[in-house]
Amino acid sequence: MMPFEIHSDETIPEVKVVHRKEFADERGWFAEIFRLSDFEKMGIISEIDQINHSFSKKRGTLRGLHFQESPHEQGKMVYCMRGSIWDVAVDIRKESDTYGLWTGYELTPENQNSLWIPPGFAHGFQTLSDNTILIYMHSEKFYKKLDKGINPFDKLLDIKWPIKKKIMSPKDNKLKSSKYFKGL
Repeated sequence: MMPFEIHSDETIPEVKVVHRKEFADERGWFAEIFRLSDFEKMGIISEIDQINHSFSKKRGTLRGLHFQESPHEQGKMVYCMRGSIWDVAVDIRKESDTYGLWTGYELTPENQNSLWIPPGFAHGFQTLSDNTILIYMHSEKFYKKLDKGINPFDKLLDIKWPIKKKIMSPKDNKLKSSKYFKGL
């Protein structure tokens, strides 16, 4: 029996919600968060090159929308280990039928969901609680020269961020509206 259930997003099928199965008893519970062989069989990730860990102090913290350009696009498996987030994936693959569309999910330790965001997508999240901790696994390592971003408030994307008060880094505050979505 696999310790995961995988569900494709209704709008962008390449984005996957990974639900971890809990094994509980009187002591508490146990759940696997990652098994490469199972994920490879399901076609969602074949290697991990980098693992990131982030901590956000305040509710409303918004990070993103980030992506890495070719030839080192990153796929990301995102886990919320404490707190809660609204996690967003935006399709930036120009040849895709879902180009310019976005999808979002709430991730918490309680709902045991993670999000697989394939290469060719921009990623961002907003914390829904104070003291939120994430771990995300990347299919490619970070290359500063290829690191790019899209303004998370791009009018063409019209992402529905759940919290009006937003705390952002100076770098993310400077992101421009996307040249990627002109003509949509």
